[in-house]
Amino acid sequence: PTLFQLCLGIVLSDASMYRVSTHSYIKFEQGKAQKDFLFHIFQIIKQYTFIETPGTRIDKDKIIKSFWFKTFSHPTFSNIYELFYKDIGLVRKKIISTNIIKNYLDKEGFSYWIIGDGSLHRDKRVLTLHTQSFSFEENLVLSQELNEKFILHSRVVKHKMQYVLQFPTVDANKIHDIIKDTVIDSMKYKIPRKI
Repeated sequence: PTLFQLCLGIVLSDASMYRVSTHSYIKFEQGKAQKDFLFHIFQIIKQYTFIETPGTRIDKDKIIKSFWFKTFSHPTFSNIYELFYKDIGLVRKKIISTNIIKNYLDKEGFSYWIIGDGSLHRDKRVLTLHTQSFSFEENLVLSQELNEKFILHSRVVKHKMQYVLQFPTVDANKIHDIIKDTVIDSMKYKIPRKI
């Protein structure tokens, strides 16, 4: 994958970004069930880190809860940071602006986003993209731009007290084809079943 698309997909998913100097860096963390996925990402980005292997977080019983790593600051990461992070009052916050999907995301980036944040319903054809960290309005922007760009039929639905994107059965074949060549073996359970 290209560095830009990989990072764009994981920042839309679970990764966080920070700026401490001229440029920005990415921090990525996954629970131990997604260890293989995190190590897969790490192998691709490793040349942008100062470490040999991801770190671990342990609970009070000394059991591993998650794996994580962060990159060093780099201009490519700054370009992505500028797309997402805006000053909201006194705080810099990750937000969704119009045209991020339309102008920057391709199928590769979308694949990594789905692998990071997607879950399938029992029928293995309806996909939920867990975008609850974004507002209802931001989810509407994501839904509209994804639908236009990839010819999909997502809609914003309520999930507990927040909002997520849901892709109906009619999108199963297309999403299957988008992610099937990107997903690693341990994450293949996220590929929708074809109709």
